[in-house]
Amino acid sequence: WVKFRLSRPLGGKVKSATVARDGAHWFISFLVDDGLAEVSEHARPGRHAGVDRGVVTGAVTSDGEFFDRRHAGVNGVSSMVPPPDATGDDPGDLGDTGFLTAGEARRYVRLQRRLARSKKGSNRRKQVVRAMGDLMRRVRWRRADFNAQAAHRLTRDYAMVTLERLNVRAMTASVAPKPVPGTPGAYLANGRAAKAGLNRSILDKGWYGLETALRSKARYTGTDIRIVDPAYTSQTCSNSACGRVDRKSRESQAAFRCTSCGYVEHADVNAAKNIKARRQAAGLVVSGRGDPTGSVKRQAPRTTVLGAGDAPRTAA
Repeated sequence: WVKFRLSRPLGGKVKSATVARDGAHWFISFLVDDGLAEVSEHARPGRHAGVDRGVVTGAVTSDGEFFDRRHAGVNGVSSMVPPPDATGDDPGDLGDTGFLTAGEARRYVRLQRRLARSKKGSNRRKQVVRAMGDLMRRVRWRRADFNAQAAHRLTRDYAMVTLERLNVRAMTASVAPKPVPGTPGAYLANGRAAKAGLNRSILDKGWYGLETALRSKARYTGTDIRIVDPAYTSQTCSNSACGRVDRKSRESQAAFRCTSCGYVEHADVNAAKNIKARRQAAGLVVSGRGDPTGSVKRQAPRTTVLGAGDAPRTAA
């Protein structure tokens, strides 16, 4: 027998247990039947939000609420104003350090340099790798905690949450090398370094983890999770009287100014409003929790315009 620390009451009948290791730490997780039925109706019916996930701000709602770990500890995990950005005036400022604190980010950089100088297979290298793993474990835990808190807030406040259909695995795929014709071993510039930085930013925000947390929380609040096509949501004017699609309207990462009607909005909020409007215009679609109760999948009847002299067709 092995002793373990029970961090919280199980609250139900144990169905299975899984033992896992994370670095030098061992964990056991239990699958529990809590006996709670899924909630069929939300406490705030009629409330609907579109959510845009980004690489600068973790998630932004169509109501203008910004969810980002930089708000953690101030007003929970969200604010009605964009999170502050690093000014770059401080030489030691590393910018957005993700889920690491500024001190942890500087320490991680020092560990990377020590790793580059250490000899492969040495005890010193093992110690450095172990220390880097400890820092990354904190990042994973903080990211999971942020996603859980953000999902709790969204599912508590909204009866329907609409997300973009994002293929994170494809979006974070590495760039294929471009060999120089006729020169073995030589390669052309392909933007690999910039793409690698974008991949790290996407993975650090935990897009898929937020979607998974939303689906889990929705079972207890009755929130309906919907998915829509993300095409051109960041380039479309969310003004209901306009709707123009123009990439020039996105003046910067945070600024959106429609080139047609002059509508001004934060770019992420504008995209979230388009996500919400796209769901509202879609009608009956498959939700994140399955088809609505009593829905019937079938095509709408086709209408035919009869020309002059044409007689209506009747079934044989």
